[in-house]
Amino acid sequence: MFEHTRRDQPGERKLFVVIQGCSIIKDWHVGLALLACVGCDGAASSITPDPTLITSPVHRGDITIIVNASGKVVPQEQVMVGSEVSGRVMTVDVDFNSEVVAGEILATIDPSSFENRVRQTQGRLSSAKAEVDVQRAGVERAKINLEQAENVLNRQKDLFEKNAASQARLDQAQQALGVARAELKLNSAQLARSQAQLSQADAEHQSAVLDLERTVISSPIDGVVIDRKVSVGQTVQASFSAPELFALAADLSDIHVEAKIIESDVAGFTKGDYAKFTVDAFDQTVFEGEVIQLRLKSQEANNIVSYTAVISADNSSGELMPGMTANLEITTDVNKDVLRVSSQSIRFRPTAEQIQNLASDADTIVASEADPIKTTLVRLKSIDLTPEALDQVSTTLEIAAAPLLEIINDPKRSFMHTPTRINLVELIDNVLSEQLSSEYYSAYRSVVASERLVRDAMIWVKVNDDVMERRMVRIGMSDGAFVEVVSGLVEGEEVVTDIAS
Repeated sequence: MFEHTRRDQPGERKLFVVIQGCSIIKDWHVGLALLACVGCDGAASSITPDPTLITSPVHRGDITIIVNASGKVVPQEQVMVGSEVSGRVMTVDVDFNSEVVAGEILATIDPSSFENRVRQTQGRLSSAKAEVDVQRAGVERAKINLEQAENVLNRQKDLFEKNAASQARLDQAQQALGVARAELKLNSAQLARSQAQLSQADAEHQSAVLDLERTVISSPIDGVVIDRKVSVGQTVQASFSAPELFALAADLSDIHVEAKIIESDVAGFTKGDYAKFTVDAFDQTVFEGEVIQLRLKSQEANNIVSYTAVISADNSSGELMPGMTANLEITTDVNKDVLRVSSQSIRFRPTAEQIQNLASDADTIVASEADPIKTTLVRLKSIDLTPEALDQVSTTLEIAAAPLLEIINDPKRSFMHTPTRINLVELIDNVLSEQLSSEYYSAYRSVVASERLVRDAMIWVKVNDDVMERRMVRIGMSDGAFVEVVSGLVEGEEVVTDIAS
């Protein structure tokens, strides 16, 4: 029997009385009478509820790593169309949301001044062409004069040899030949200068024509106008930079989402990861896509480093519009049909009293430390290393690691065990990098990387209705709700997640 006094109303007290498993409520005076009767019958008995083990089964299922992120819907390709020339806007042929094709006219700028410049450069170009023709004719005349001077010199030489011409006549012929040659060189140089002036005039004319063509602003892509920043009559200045007139988005049936991923979640991202997301405008519609890029450029805000992941999604329905906020769930890794337990069983820690009353053995079971060399040999077997190479590596490791193993196995030098094990791991890695080929060493490093997620954990396992025991198990990937069991448990066992009274 036990009693409890409670004050329900001011000035009123009631008593709970338990007699042989039954409880009744009476006034205070009646309760005293009942207690007296109980005292006559015998001593009261106390009722204490038994603790109950709350368990979860070890079963098979999928472990899925999901990264939650937010991002913004952006066009797959966006082009800012500007003006490379200055002037007054004459016409604007498109508006917001206008669909355009490549080459379609978007706007025109007053071409009057550019047309005048084209005419001016055209005149200079024609003059330069005429000057080239004149110089070319001069070169032809100089060639003819040179040829005539050579003939005269040859005749004078024949006559001089026959004593029919004087030395003075021969000298005059030689002088005339030198003058003709010099005249040819002069005319050739003048022709080259005229040709250079012609090239300059032609370049100026082509530039003027190009500027005239640029007064017509056309679309570089097929897409839709998502922004218009110019109106008829507005003057644009392109002195230092091209002013932006329109923003065009490529086909919006394929859309991109740029999501911010914090650095702690980046490790598992790979191209092709599945993503699903919603937007505030259509919160009941789930859109699907895949990761196509994780950009290397980082961003830091409030001491938080993040990276941009680009997700490609289908938008054939046209519901997604640029600028919408997307709430994403990105699946970075999936292990299918693995042995798993509730993650709550990993976090469960009973009190000392509960261990004393419910545990089959109060001594904590500690996992033995694995031999690094044996572990290394197991890994090498998994990458199909030849038996001969395996024996050679094993012998080399045993010889090189003997001094370190002596320290590790000496209980009197326990304070040196941890740093020595670190040195042993480094020694093993150095030996393997020298003994193995680059292909086998890369395969070995891949096996080591895959084991980094595996760790030891202590779990309490239900033995029978009121007894549990400690067990050290190896666990792997976790998705928050479940944890992969690598070893230490079998399917069907019950792990303890809580104790209820």
